[in-house]
Amino acid sequence: MGNPVQSLQHKLDAARVQFGRFLRNWRKRNGWSVTTAQDWAKACPAVIPWPLRVAGGQWGNIENGKVSQPQPSTFIQLGILNECLSQPERGTIKDKLLRQRVTEAQPVLHPDGRPWAAEDWFACYIGKLEGPEDLWPRQEEIDAEAETKRLRSLFDQAVELGGLRPVSAAMQVLRLAGELPMDQVMAIENALFAGERLPSVVLPIAKKALYDWVGTVAVELVPLEEPIEES
Repeated sequence: MGNPVQSLQHKLDAARVQFGRFLRNWRKRNGWSVTTAQDWAKACPAVIPWPLRVAGGQWGNIENGKVSQPQPSTFIQLGILNECLSQPERGTIKDKLLRQRVTEAQPVLHPDGRPWAAEDWFACYIGKLEGPEDLWPRQEEIDAEAETKRLRSLFDQAVELGGLRPVSAAMQVLRLAGELPMDQVMAIENALFAGERLPSVVLPIAKKALYDWVGTVAVELVPLEEPIEES
């Protein structure tokens, strides 16, 4: 019989990671950076009081599943942010890009149209509530994120072992990937430098290019692929 406390902890850990991916999907759908909510609070303290902002570093850590025991204020802050996004009046914002991001952003809503409040964000964090279907991470996204992290780790190891400059190394990988549309080039760069999830269409291209490159600079790191089983 398994340890019930350990089993619960595993479920909470998985829910925390899922919550971070959901938060990232929401942020990206709105075209935000991790500091946009903080920037909005700074520009419009009458809308979002500065003490109740979601700080950029805090947002990034939650997305990456690095906050194992967030303070209750975290969910209050997310609830206030979401409530503000459900209102037509969002304050006077001088910066053009910030104004566009805030104006066009959409809140997270229940099926009946109610914006998520603090208790909903907490329920989601502990795995008791799923986000809207269009924002909730799909299994292929989860798999692609795990594979992206593995490829980035391999890239970092090869760079260190070969004593290379990361930028030069990334350019070598991209050359081996061949002619690609600019969005795919950017996706590979963002994966190697920032760990951003590779789109499924780019993942096999990046994987082959990276393996080919590692074979030229640190052959001992090239992973051994599992044999394909005959059916």
